[in-house]
Amino acid sequence: MSGLRVYNFREGDRSEYLANYILSGIGLVTPVPRQEDIGLDFYCQIADQEKGNLTFGSPYVLQVKSESENSIVFGNDDAKEWNEDNVAWLFKLQQPLFFGFVNKEKFEISIYNTSPIAFCYYNGSTPSVVEFRRREKANNSDIGSPQKIQLAKWEQGKGDGYKHIIDLGQPLITINNDDLYDKEVLKRKKEILRSAVEVKRQNITYYEFGLPYINWLLRVECNKPFVQAWSHFKASDKKILEHYYNALAQSFISLGMNLKNFGEKDLLNNLIPFLKKIPMTQVPNEIKRDYPEFFER
Repeated sequence: MSGLRVYNFREGDRSEYLANYILSGIGLVTPVPRQEDIGLDFYCQIADQEKGNLTFGSPYVLQVKSESENSIVFGNDDAKEWNEDNVAWLFKLQQPLFFGFVNKEKFEISIYNTSPIAFCYYNGSTPSVVEFRRREKANNSDIGSPQKIQLAKWEQGKGDGYKHIIDLGQPLITINNDDLYDKEVLKRKKEILRSAVEVKRQNITYYEFGLPYINWLLRVECNKPFVQAWSHFKASDKKILEHYYNALAQSFISLGMNLKNFGEKDLLNNLIPFLKKIPMTQVPNEIKRDYPEFFER
């Protein structure tokens, strides 16, 4: 409607403006145009230096919320309104996702990590609802796996029938206007964020390879280095082994070539049974010709 803007929407706009300004102090920030907004507000990279010529790396994406909001929900606990795409897109992201809660009065953004969502990667089916929840009281207790709550009167075929509540823990870092002019503080906070981006990036890589292994931020104390944890998952279907031989084929082949190159005969002999499991469609003809002993069955 011409000449009008809903107050809450306008406050959300102001939060994004402030987030843009603060985040630009630690690296590159590319706002997502409103016409292209599917849930992400910024594509970001972290500056490697604090002065002089700058280079950038550790790309991540950020969704911005106002400080008054305590949770972010994807999906719908009303089966009639449920749409898989509202949840599935979280598992298609190829860049690490973070949330930024903006306090306009303090001129500050609190950045939260989302690494525990990796537990949902190996859930077996799409979660019906994913809720990221901030803690009501500040404490530094461990962040565990998501809490699963069964949805009442849920329809089959609409996800797994559970709400997965992910504990966001404490903010990974906070950044305010004063921090932008303190190079040592900024350097330290950027390094914490950079390390968290790397944890998320590794999880995405494992997931794309179909390897059931995750890392997550177990213990977070704001603006301090975090404690990391890991978990392996055992498969229930032996067919996962065929997937491993496919996913790791080029790694095994490269390892075998280099073991032979450096004369590591014993190690190569231990590897060859795995090489023989690789589907021949994965082996280039030149490799078959030059290393026939790897694949003779």
